[in-house]
This record gives sequence, C-alpha cells and structure tokens, in this order.
Amino acid sequence: MSRPQAGSSSALARVLGTGLLTVLVVGDILGAGIYILVAEVAGEVGGRLWLPFLLAMLLAGVTGASYAELVVRHPHAAGSAHWVEIAYARPLFTFLVGFVVACSAISTGAAVSRAVGGLYLSVLVELPEIAVAIGVIVVLSLLAWFGLAESARANAVMTVVEVGGLLLVVTAGVVGLVDGSAEPARLFESAGAGGDWSAILAATALAFFAYLGFEDVVHLAEEVRNPRRAFPRALLGGLAVVGSLYLAVAVSAALLVAPDRLSSSSAPLLDALAEGPLPVPEELFAVIAMVAVTNTALLALTTASRQVYGLAEQGSVPSPFARVGARRTPTVAIVSVAAVTAGLAITGGVRELADTTVVLLLAVFAIVNATVVVLRRRTAVDPGTGASHPSDDRGDSGGGSGFRTPLVLPFIGVVACSGLLVHTLLNSGAGLFVRLGVLLGLGGLLFLLGRRAGPTNEPVSAS
Repeated sequence: MSRPQAGSSSALARVLGTGLLTVLVVGDILGAGIYILVAEVAGEVGGRLWLPFLLAMLLAGVTGASYAELVVRHPHAAGSAHWVEIAYARPLFTFLVGFVVACSAISTGAAVSRAVGGLYLSVLVELPEIAVAIGVIVVLSLLAWFGLAESARANAVMTVVEVGGLLLVVTAGVVGLVDGSAEPARLFESAGAGGDWSAILAATALAFFAYLGFEDVVHLAEEVRNPRRAFPRALLGGLAVVGSLYLAVAVSAALLVAPDRLSSSSAPLLDALAEGPLPVPEELFAVIAMVAVTNTALLALTTASRQVYGLAEQGSVPSPFARVGARRTPTVAIVSVAAVTAGLAITGGVRELADTTVVLLLAVFAIVNATVVVLRRRTAVDPGTGASHPSDDRGDSGGGSGFRTPLVLPFIGVVACSGLLVHTLLNSGAGLFVRLGVLLGLGGLLFLLGRRAGPTNEPVSAS
C-alpha cells in the first residue's frame, strides 16, 4: 500500500504537538457524558454513582494503554483498522473494525447533538430538538472542513470552559461538606434495584460513554509531530486527568442531590449546583454545559471524517472519500459523515444513541486489546510488502518499539469489554439492533464498492 509523502500537497499537515494533543484527548473525553448521563447512572445505582465511574475509568485505562502501545508502533490515520490489518491480514475484518470505529464517532456526534437542544438549552430557550441537532452538525462540520488546527484551537477554548463548569460542581461539593449542607450518607444509597451487579454493570456501560473519545485521537496520527512520544503521554495523561475529575464530580453530585431527584433530572449537574451553597446563575451553567456538549460533537465529527479518509486511503471504501480539498482536509469524508450523523440523530434520543456508541466501541476495544497480544506473540507480516518481522521490535517506520503495556492488561481488557458488551446487548431494545443493522449494511455496501474500484494509492487533491 502506497502512502503519500510527508511533503506532498495531498498529505495531511502535521500540526499537532504533545500539548495540543493532550488538550484534544481531555477535550474529547470531557463533555457530553458527564454532563448528560449522571442522571441515568444515578437511576441505576443511586448515590453510588461514583462506583460505575471508577470501574469505567479502570476499563478505559486498560484499553487506553493498548491504544498507546499500538499507535506508537503503527501510527496511521486508520488507527485500529490499520493495526487489525497488520495482525490478521483479513481485508473484510480490517474494514469492519475501521468502519465500526467511524460509526461509533458518528453515533457519538448524533447523541451529543441531540443533547444540545434536548437538555441544557431548554433552560435558556425552547427550540425543536432535532432542528437544533442538525444545525449543530452542519456548523461543526464546516469548522472541521476549515482545518484541523482551527478545530483544535476551538476545542482548546471549549475545554477550558467545560473544565471550569465541572470545577464549579466539585467546589460546591467541597463547600457543602464544610458548611454541612452536603450529606455523605448519600454516597452509599441505592435507587430501587441499584445494589445488584446487573444494575452496576448497566451503570458502568453508561459511565463508560463518558470516557469515550480517547480512541478518536489515534486517527490523527498522521497529523501529529513525533507520535511515538506524543501519544502515550497524551492518552494516559488525559485519561488520568479526566478520571480524577469525573470521580470528584460524581461524588459532589451525590453529596448535594438526593438520588431519586438526581435520577429524574434532565440537567443533573445544574441541579447539583442549585442544591449547593454556591450562587451560580443557572443560565451561566447552562451555557457552560452546552459548550461542553458541543466540544464533544466537534471532536467526534472531526475524527470520524479522518477515519473514513483512512479507510479510503487503504482502499477499503471508494476512493472519493480520500479526496483532500484545497485546505488539505478530507472534504468528501467530512460531508458524508455530516449527512450520516444528521440522519442517525433523527432515529433516537440521547440514551439510545449513547447505547449504540457503547456497543460499537466495546466490540472494537475487545479486538484492540486482543491485537496487542497477537502482535506481541507472533511475527507480523507487512500486508504491503509481504515481508515479515518481529512485531515487538519495529513498527511501520522502524526504530524501537516505544511504549509497552504490561501484557496482563490486554487480557483483562478482552474479558471486561466482552462481558460488558454481552450484558448491554442482552438488556437493550430493538431500536439498537435496527441502528446497528443499518450501519453495518451501509458498511457492507461501501466495502463492496471499494473492493470493486481497487485500492487507493494516493488521496486525490481537489483542484
């Protein structure tokens, strides 16, 4: 497989360093999940919502370490699809993994775009939820087309705003403990059947949605300077920062709001502030929450288009998806992702679309963790040249292997992701299976068209 040279006009520009990449990781994880799903988690486990967030953080950390190892050895815009191609050399399997990752980013964009109009915006003004969602998708897709550096700078600004909002909630919890308005006993209260393990697993799957996003940035590998150094620091450092903040927010919300009220809230963190001792205007926090949710949508749309671009570059989907415009951004992929995201946003609410994302990515995460084990324990064959080499010793670009996760962690990741996936599927409605069927059917059609057209040697530049 031929790839564009770094200096060619069609190559993606390497504009991201470690610092900005870390901001992207933190910004992509932070936002929609913690702002909109706290109520859903509390509905499953009551005041013990900190427990699912802790379990989800551990699972995200295990999988994040696998991603860090693979991306430093095999940096590529296609991310997990490229790693699966190296490990298994099965074109259809490779395509399915890559396409499922793209679909997960698309469903994330659809879920959080619905959240913009359906939750915190209602504090300010009543507007049609679907119309707002489609408007958000269009505006953010234009920003993604304008350029990655511009999108990253917008993300950096929005990340500062959303972190500020979460710190307000944490501060309210701390002050509440000091002045006695918080109730520590709530941290161990359950809601209904919230004490059994089935409810804890369901809540963990929901909380896991709040940690999703770290996997998206690996698709920017070809736009990062020195990815071998940048990615491990950005991925694991970003997860540590976000995990600590999420736990603090979960504890604070449980301290300030009774579990039954928290579980029925459409704006749970806003209610936590309203019950707390800090005089924060609800309109101000509603704006902060919308910025946070919009930030997640921006990163989801940006990385989904890069994933589709990577699949087209590999020849897995038709070559027009690899077309790079005058701004050196994947124009056709961006437009296509926006259209599918808008269509998906019409099919369900935030909870249903979030479930779709979680199911898709749990499957991919189980495969990625298994891929680490495969590439450690056997000799990989380069699918482009047919040459074999010990995959522990060199990556795509040669050199040392870089970051390596303890081998026991990928095994744990396979078991944990698979178990949570099965539990989620067994407890989901028919709508989830319909969405999955439509997305996979679309993927099958694109795969057949891509195979018929043949591989793309270089992305096409728009004139």
